[in-house]
Amino acid sequence: MKVRAEAKQKFCGNCGYHNAYDYPNLVLCWVRFSENKNPIVKTLYCCERWDSSSQECHCVEEALRVEGRKVFGVDQ
Repeated sequence: MKVRAEAKQKFCGNCGYHNAYDYPNLVLCWVRFSENKNPIVKTLYCCERWDSSSQECHCVEEALRVEGRKVFGVDQ
């Protein structure tokens, strides 16, 4: 039986260079930090330096849930 890997959507929240900052909306990007750029970015942002994370993280899942609430006008 073959196992297919599910394609990941590319977001900062599932990049190997992120750490939680203001969960779930903002993350700290270590690449931007090392480049002396503002390291705080939106969880659902993505840049050209994205690298798949080897560890599971719920940042993207939670950020999408929060964004969905904002779009549909539901209070958090």
